[in-house]
Formats: sequence, C-alpha cells, structure tokens
Amino acid sequence: MNFFKKIFGLKPNEKKHTVGTNNKTSFAATTMSKSDLDKLKVGDTISFGEPNVEKKEYQPKWLKPNENPYNMEIFDCREYALNMTSTTQNSDIAAKFLKLRESDGKEYIGMFPENGAKCEVDLSYDTKGKQIPDGVVFKAQKMEEKWDIYKYANFLFFVRSWTGEMVYFSNYIPTEKGFNVNLIVLDDSKIDQSDPFFEFKVVEFLIHSHILEYNLPHPIPKTIDRNNSESILGYSFSMFGNRGQFATYE
Repeated sequence: MNFFKKIFGLKPNEKKHTVGTNNKTSFAATTMSKSDLDKLKVGDTISFGEPNVEKKEYQPKWLKPNENPYNMEIFDCREYALNMTSTTQNSDIAAKFLKLRESDGKEYIGMFPENGAKCEVDLSYDTKGKQIPDGVVFKAQKMEEKWDIYKYANFLFFVRSWTGEMVYFSNYIPTEKGFNVNLIVLDDSKIDQSDPFFEFKVVEFLIHSHILEYNLPHPIPKTIDRNNSESILGYSFSMFGNRGQFATYE
C-alpha cells in the first residue's frame, strides 16, 4: 500500500490512501531530563554542548528496558558517537562542507526534496510558548555533525551538512504551547514500503535532538539486522554523527 501522494497531485488513475483516522499519523517520543540521563546504568552520557573533558569507553550492545531510563530496548552507540572523528580525503567534499558553513539557508526557500512526496502527520512540541525564530536553527560546526536545519516562513528545512542536499521539508505551525508539524515532504524514491513510517520518525528525532536539544534514541531501519553491530553503528554515525548515542527499532 502506498501511504503517500505526490506533492503536485496524484498520478492518473492513482488512488489516494489514508493513514489511520482523519488521515493523520501520530508518533510518540520519550524525552529525558539531565537528572534522568545521570541515572543511566551503563556509563555516563555527555550532554550536548558540554566539553568532552574525559573520553569514556562504552560497549556497543543492546540494553533491555529495565537497564536504561528510556524504558525501551535500545542499542548503545556512544562509543562511536562520542569518540569517532569524521574525516575525508576528498578535497571537494571538504571544500563543500566548509562552503556550506557560510550558508544561512535562504537558498532553500521555495524548494522541495527531489521526487517530493508529502504525508500528513500529527506532531506536537511543547516549548513553553517559545517560538523558533527564522534563520539558522541548527548549524553543523564540525564534520561529526551531519545536519543543518533552517526555518523560514513557517517551514523547516532539513539539509545534509556535507552535501547541502535538502532531505526533508516540513511545515511549522505556532501554537500557544509551542508548535505543531502536520506535513512532511521527502523523496518518495527513498520510502521503504515495508517500513513506511520510518522517515517520519527520523524527522521527529531531528526535531527533538537538533532543535529542542533532547537526547533520545534515534530510529533504525528494519532492513538493518539487529545482530549486526557494525551495521547499526555505521548507520548511526553516518546519519546522525555525534548525536546518535542510542538507537532503537521501537
């Protein structure tokens, strides 16, 4: 079943499918306070923005719900996330990354991801009434940070920091408590029909981790074998860099 429709309308003879009631897709996420992070039973977690004054070693492994404060089964990726360094021997890639550090993101206004498909979702964020101003929302300062995020005219643009590719586009609806997102646009050629909601979970994770500064588990594609630790770690670091500390299929 195809849960998506082309952003510029349905193809001839193409039927529109709805997801759930009211054509809405809802996702729930667990966030954590610093006091909760301090209760992690397997080592400590270094909070974002604090200097990495001491490198600790972590064993990449699955943690049961009763072994972590997220109350779900998660894979510990901290050894890669906190200690790995991104480098490239390709001078063009390095130059591109440095050039993109100068961008304010305005060039993405009016653009959509290639093969843009859209889906309605129902995501709400409580920022205690504080709104996100237009401009740069998150800017990668080093190659271990994999995303740049911008906001203009009540839209969010999610861009890969190494290439400048806009991967996701969403709306931004101010509310009394914070903001809602009810529309996400992405390249429909990248949608895995066996895991159709995965890309929405990525957007939700990026909002929590890069915009709201929460540390929570990121999603893993179902195509990655849970017993292949190297594949999980490789995906986590290439996709989320030093913000991919924990991963989950949930």
